[in-house]
Amino acid sequence: MLSFLRAPLPPKTDRASDNPIVYEDGASYLEFRTSPESNYLLRNQHPPFDKENPSIMVPPFHYHIHQTEHFRIVSGEFHLFKDTADIPWKTLSADDPNGLKTAFIPPMQYHTINNASTTEPLVLDVSLTPEDVEGEERFFRNFFGYLDDCRKAGQKPSFFQLMVFLQSSDTPLGLPIAPKWLGIAASHLFMHGMGFFGRWILGYRSTYEEYYVEKKAV
Repeated sequence: MLSFLRAPLPPKTDRASDNPIVYEDGASYLEFRTSPESNYLLRNQHPPFDKENPSIMVPPFHYHIHQTEHFRIVSGEFHLFKDTADIPWKTLSADDPNGLKTAFIPPMQYHTINNASTTEPLVLDVSLTPEDVEGEERFFRNFFGYLDDCRKAGQKPSFFQLMVFLQSSDTPLGLPIAPKWLGIAASHLFMHGMGFFGRWILGYRSTYEEYYVEKKAV
């Protein structure tokens, strides 16, 4: 293992027991459901969209290998993009009585989202099916906890650490390669190659105790 070659980890903030988990000095948060009656895994707040300095909550184009991702608007408005288009595929709005309130993205479909407003926050609910509650909570807590700690430390996130996180959740980055089937295949291989290097050569981990505490089996 060549961990001495990797970028240093930022000081980690212990948030493993927090719910909601507040990021970006209060501008964004994740809140995991506490009621089994909820159809959604988490509630997520994005700050107003800033193209020059996007929130850590704005994901790059990516896809889910096995899962369908479901969205429900709670307050505000957001754009849902698919493939690599600059034009929104759908816009969900809480304020427009005729606007869409829910949407979903099937497996193997490139997508991303962003707040449609540059002045107002966005709140939405998110879930994935088939559901892996523990695996998804582990991923989200580690991914955004790490990004926010890098932000606070003024440190650029390690690409290899991010790929280790993404590999753990079967979520490749959507590489802009045509035709689509080739892009999907290349993205899949790229994720595994970079994730393997990050984990087994550089020594990055897929979870840290400051961000997530493993649930004990009953």
